[in-house]
Amino acid sequence: MNTKDLEYFIKLTEIKSFSKVAKDFSVSQPAITFALKRLENELNTKLIIRFRAQKELIVTDSGKQLLEHAKRILLNYQLAKKEIDNSRLQRLALGLPPIIENNYFPLIAKNLKNRGLLDKIKTWEYGSKTTLTALQNGEIDLALLGSIAPLSDEKIYTEEFDRQPFAIFVSRHHPLAQTKQVYFRKLKNEDFVLFKDGFIHNQAFNLLASRNHLRPRVIFRSNGTHSLMNLIAQGVGIGFLTSVINPLRNDIVKVKLLDQDLPHFVTSIAYRRSHIFNPLQQEILTEIRNSLTNSHLEK
Repeated sequence: MNTKDLEYFIKLTEIKSFSKVAKDFSVSQPAITFALKRLENELNTKLIIRFRAQKELIVTDSGKQLLEHAKRILLNYQLAKKEIDNSRLQRLALGLPPIIENNYFPLIAKNLKNRGLLDKIKTWEYGSKTTLTALQNGEIDLALLGSIAPLSDEKIYTEEFDRQPFAIFVSRHHPLAQTKQVYFRKLKNEDFVLFKDGFIHNQAFNLLASRNHLRPRVIFRSNGTHSLMNLIAQGVGIGFLTSVINPLRNDIVKVKLLDQDLPHFVTSIAYRRSHIFNPLQQEILTEIRNSLTNSHLEK
């Protein structure tokens, strides 16, 4: 079975036009027709019924069945190509969300550098939700992910290495800076500055808002921790971040949340169960594990 035939077939079921599919792939229209015929002959079934008079295409039950499998076949094929490319190039593509990069990666980087491995890593730096999608799609080989619950994807293997509660961050001039603890429900009149979509923080924030029947005012969103900290320090709004973050500045105060069953920022090593690590990638993975274990023990 030709993977290109499957690509043509999938696109044909979507736009239902032989000529448009041919144009999209820069091939002749007969090439699309022959591809469909090859699939039908190989599977001994009719996949698409073509009504020339009405210019209509109908996907048969067999076609719908093939469509489900074809998408998975192509996804697994693309995964294999990306994994083989990274293995051939002797590198590891690592997903590294900003919070984790800032708070956990420095020690990892130091140890990798000492072993001559740091330059063998290509990093992908987005929020945990976006990073998980990249891992599932095969764009990266390994990720350090944040979550508020164990991952339910049976194709992804995870190893938890830390968990920290969420907290509120305020300017030193904010009244909460004196009390240093608060229930989330008491924040209903506050302005918040939060991360943009793709960060797990939003899931925890929305969970607490729902539990407390609140619709908090979010006045600004950013992808950067440093940007949020500057806004918080200036009193533009208060922040909701994992307590693993230490502001390291005297104009911001971390405020403990007193809610029961508070969501935690759970950090894990994650990779696809199907991925075969070559010796170099395995060495990098082992060093990352050891670095995180040692870091946790030091705490």
